[in-house]
Amino acid sequence: MFKHTILKKQMFLYMSIILILFGIFGSGISFIYTRHYMNEQEQQLILQGERFKESLSNLYYSGDIDASSLNFEFQVMKKYMGTSVFFMNSKGQISFTSSDVNQKWIGQTITDEAVNIVLNGKVATVQGKIGGMFNEAVLTVGYPIVIDGTLIGGVFMCKPMDILRSSMSSVVFLMLGYMVPVIIMGLALIYYSTKKITGPLIEMNEAAKVIADGRLDKRIEVESEDEVGQLATSFNLMAESLEETEKCRREFIANVSHDLRSPLTSIRGFIEAIADGTIPYEKQNYYLKIVMEETGRLSKLANDMVDLSSVQAGAMVLERCDFDINDLIRESVEAMEPRFNKKNIKVNAIFTDEVTIVNADPNKIKRVIQNLLDNAVKFSYDGGEITAEVQEKDKKVFVYIRDNGKGITDDEMKHVFERFFKADASRGLDKTGVGLGLSIVKEFINAHGERVDVKSRPEGGTEFLFTLKPADKK
Repeated sequence: MFKHTILKKQMFLYMSIILILFGIFGSGISFIYTRHYMNEQEQQLILQGERFKESLSNLYYSGDIDASSLNFEFQVMKKYMGTSVFFMNSKGQISFTSSDVNQKWIGQTITDEAVNIVLNGKVATVQGKIGGMFNEAVLTVGYPIVIDGTLIGGVFMCKPMDILRSSMSSVVFLMLGYMVPVIIMGLALIYYSTKKITGPLIEMNEAAKVIADGRLDKRIEVESEDEVGQLATSFNLMAESLEETEKCRREFIANVSHDLRSPLTSIRGFIEAIADGTIPYEKQNYYLKIVMEETGRLSKLANDMVDLSSVQAGAMVLERCDFDINDLIRESVEAMEPRFNKKNIKVNAIFTDEVTIVNADPNKIKRVIQNLLDNAVKFSYDGGEITAEVQEKDKKVFVYIRDNGKGITDDEMKHVFERFFKADASRGLDKTGVGLGLSIVKEFINAHGERVDVKSRPEGGTEFLFTLKPADKK
């Protein structure tokens, strides 16, 4: 089946452009050449008319004007100019003609525009058949012969248009002779340049098919820095991103599978043990608390996944209102007090102002604070310290969450807000979670049009910062 490839389209387009330009150029040159050639012929005939007038004047003053002398002059003009010549007296009658003109016209009076112009003492230049004297159109220059102020007649020099056209045809054929090799060279250059463009595109098309089959390690070799090279670079970046996403997806599935399987196994085991009496009645409350903790983990995992899905689908709606961020931090710290006590962590709350009113969605910001505090607890040592600080400056409210646990490496810092990313196990003293908490923090803060950042030192200590819009002061 015939395929309308870019190469064929470009070849057709370029050739059409070349032919159109050649047509326009050729028409222009032909028009200019015709005008120039016709003007040149007219000037030559006028010059011959001037010479004929001088010769006739000399013959007139010497009294040697006769048919033979005029016939000689006409034959000279016929031979060297390729023109037919006839002389008309002041009454408009043809007196003499060159040998190639039908002699029946001698003595006749013709009616033509050129005759009227010449008899009025002016030079005439016309194209036509001169009152039917010629079967084909001729270029005619009529030159009045005036001696001593008296018009004695006019000489008419007629050059066939066929001769003029043949001269112009030779120019056209010469142009065509140049045009053919130019077109061939143009085709070669067009083919080469188009292949330089379509080659990488074909390669990218094949690579896209390979990637579509799941082989995400395919890359394009970038050979230029133009738009095609930039496209190839973007294609490679896309492939790398897809490969990284696929890697994260597999890790996410593995982590989620583990985090689902472990609590479900514990829940099922404890419930079966309670049901069949393996666990005595007096210890059942203890194990039911463990079951509740495991269900809490499952609930949090499910909520995190739903939140990220809603953000990704653009379905999250912010319910903004004015509230005290200081109170929200106090509530979050109090809610997580059992976790702090479990690891003997000291928590400091520092507020520049007693009340700091912000405009945001309190439920979303509460999740942000809880996730950051939860992250700080995970990566703090027993007996560590966590600080929550609020400052208002530069028309923004800055919220800091700091811990003095083991820091984050520079390489980990680049990915810390990515979905499913979990820092190196050497830092993660608490192995729970699937790497969604900080992704939720970033998405929620971005949805508010604010920013979130992280600073850390590998030797110890990490600080998360996010900004909020202060409420309008009334």
